[in-house]
Amino acid sequence: MSNGIDQSKIEEVLESFEKAKAKKDEEKSKIREKKKTWKILTKYFAHGLAFSLLFTVLAILWIFGFLILILLGSFIGLIIGLGILMLIIGGLNSLLTSLLWFPVKTSFWSILGHGIVLFIMLSIVNSIFLLVPSLAFPGITTTAITFIIGAFLDGFVSKKVARWWKEEYPEDIPEAVEAEWRHKNL
Repeated sequence: MSNGIDQSKIEEVLESFEKAKAKKDEEKSKIREKKKTWKILTKYFAHGLAFSLLFTVLAILWIFGFLILILLGSFIGLIIGLGILMLIIGGLNSLLTSLLWFPVKTSFWSILGHGIVLFIMLSIVNSIFLLVPSLAFPGITTTAITFIIGAFLDGFVSKKVARWWKEEYPEDIPEAVEAEWRHKNL
């Protein structure tokens, strides 16, 4: 205290700086979490919307091919048509999941199994959350609301089903690839 500086005041100032820094870090963390949540929701919506739109286009094309297969081959045509539909569903979800979330196995049997499971899961979810409200409250408003909700649900279900076919890699993964995966997985 010979030079006239009160050491306790310096400690108080330093302590207040520490508290301010901790508060600022906490605020930044909350902002990052909000951004992360919005990014995840956007990815679910994009996954569901892209899947719904692409599947609608492919389903229209598939119906014509399916009708031709049934007319030409009867029961065998039906089986072939369903097999093609499952391959389209599995392949489409594998592509979208690989682009948005994580790599997915793409062998023939993986895509076929993926398509079958996803078809069953989406049929159940869409009939409960989309079809029932549309039948109970027919109208353009219900259609719009269920379409938006359906995009989120389809994205969520599609990602969860795709996890069963997530591609596993050996432990020697280049750091650049790991960084890219971390970025995609948030």
